[in-house]
Amino acid sequence: MEKTAFIYPGQGSQTVGMGISLVEQYPQAADIFEKASALAGYDMIELCANGPVEKLSRTLYTQPALFTVEAAITDVLKVNGIEPAFAAGHSLGEYGAWYAANVFSFEDGFKLVSERGQLMDEADPEGIGTMSAVIGLSRDIVESVCKNTDGIVVVANCNSPLQHVISGEKGAVDQAGKELKAKGAKRVLPLKVSGAFHSPLMENALSQFTETVNNTSISEAVIPVYANVTASPVKKADEIRTLMIQQLVSTVRWTETVQAFKKGGISRFFETGPGQVLAGLLKRIDASLDVRSVSGVDEIQELNKERS
Repeated sequence: MEKTAFIYPGQGSQTVGMGISLVEQYPQAADIFEKASALAGYDMIELCANGPVEKLSRTLYTQPALFTVEAAITDVLKVNGIEPAFAAGHSLGEYGAWYAANVFSFEDGFKLVSERGQLMDEADPEGIGTMSAVIGLSRDIVESVCKNTDGIVVVANCNSPLQHVISGEKGAVDQAGKELKAKGAKRVLPLKVSGAFHSPLMENALSQFTETVNNTSISEAVIPVYANVTASPVKKADEIRTLMIQQLVSTVRWTETVQAFKKGGISRFFETGPGQVLAGLLKRIDASLDVRSVSGVDEIQELNKERS
């Protein structure tokens, strides 16, 4: 099998029912969920199986739940002999990638994403921040409009060549959105989020999260992980710590990450998590890429048939 990159989706990919077929079929997945429940203080299987969607979609719960599911899928793939040669993740999904690369234990990763989720949920107590998706314009145009808008508004995500997310103060995001529509954006869609993620408004979370990261055991990655902040592969533990912290307030450079994979000769990807958000983005970035979604028992059994 050619070298495969595991790519991990972030917040927005969560769905009620995610991971449950794996728990029922594989003891490795059941073990991960059991650990998650003990660490969280609530029943992770119940949350993922039954939601409700409003609770599952709250940052405080989304981040540990998604990380749990992505870790479970990773462990099941590995026990079936399916290993990544490279990894990357979109925002929160980067923690799934770090886990796949043995950067931290499940327990330590869970604690990190739980604190990250709580800090991000609390970073904007005044509710002054928001985010909007911008469809149909290049990064240069979106960045230029943000720079020329009064107030705080930045490009938070570069998802594909013509899909970006802007983040910042509500007034500035709204004004930038109007200007982007005037410049030809097909759509500007306000996102249902609890804050302005990947923007300077997340700086309130930096101090506490830095302390947590620095007190967590971080190992050198066993495979290269392409980081959101740099769109480049990283393995060294000290660099990983720095990137984890910077990611909170930095742009998710997903388009560049995928282009870097392609330049490195990597063209086969498994979206290791619920949904097909990243598969869709990869096809928009480069239609020639081989992407498949792996989120449940059926997909894993199909992979095993292909390999037998």
